Amino acid sequence: MAEEETKEPEAEEAPVKSKSGLMAAILWGSIGLICGAGGFAVPLMFPGLFGGGATTEAKEPESIEETTVKTAYVEFGEVVVNLNSDRLNRYLRLNITLLIRETDLVELEPLVEEKKALLKSWMLSYLADVSMEDIRGAAGQNRLRREIQDHFNTVLFDDGHDRIREILFQEFNIQ
Repeated sequence: MAEEETKEPEAEEAPVKSKSGLMAAILWGSIGLICGAGGFAVPLMFPGLFGGGATTEAKEPESIEETTVKTAYVEFGEVVVNLNSDRLNRYLRLNITLLIRETDLVELEPLVEEKKALLKSWMLSYLADVSMEDIRGAAGQNRLRREIQDHFNTVLFDDGHDRIREILFQEFNIQ
């Protein structure tokens, strides 16, 4: 009889293990199904977050216009200035070109020539305060481009509409 008592508990444990294994399989299968469905549903519900999807939104008119606009170049010329250093033994030589829309070329070329002395004088004063650390690397050059572009647009155009799209450095030498 002692043998019977030890066999009966083993028989009872076996169905319990298979029930818990079945429950675990159902639970993990459900979690997998939910995650899989969510992986497909989230991009459909939020197409802007994932850069695609079936969107029927039209692009903004400005972005379409910017990609099709023809550009033109206006040569500004060369500027040479001593940099702000202890012994004034360093100088910067820039050769600048202005990137504009082709439609603004007729208006902008004479305007730049008319105000060239004013713009060049400002650049000499501005660049004389610049140190080597200020213009070192791509970040320094990009900041310099942006500040020149902002000032040129402010001086040349009273209406607040920026027509100079980019300042291009044809030459950027520090010696």
